Amino acid sequence: MIETQKESQPSVVLGQKYAYATISLILGLACFINLAGMEKAVLAVIFGWLSLKSIPAPILKERRRWAKTGIGLGVVVLTVIPTIIILNFDRLRLIVETLSKLSNGK
Repeated sequence: MIETQKESQPSVVLGQKYAYATISLILGLACFINLAGMEKAVLAVIFGWLSLKSIPAPILKERRRWAKTGIGLGVVVLTVIPTIIILNFDRLRLIVETLSKLSNGK
């Protein structure tokens, strides 16, 4: 019975890595739906990295492109959104002040 568990272990780990690659791709795409949702970008990078790790064996051969795409999309969101916020900080302050005036009824 122990030998059967050892033989099925690589297929379980490989299936888990396929799931991580798929989750990474989906989260990477979902980052662009809600632009302020950077937590999805972080998760896309983490799951993509987990699926591409060589330990535990076996190494992911299929769906590597999915994991790499998820990582790439996550990194793009993690760099572009803070850059936009930093470059437009004065405009964002004006928007926040205007919204606070509108909510106070003034």
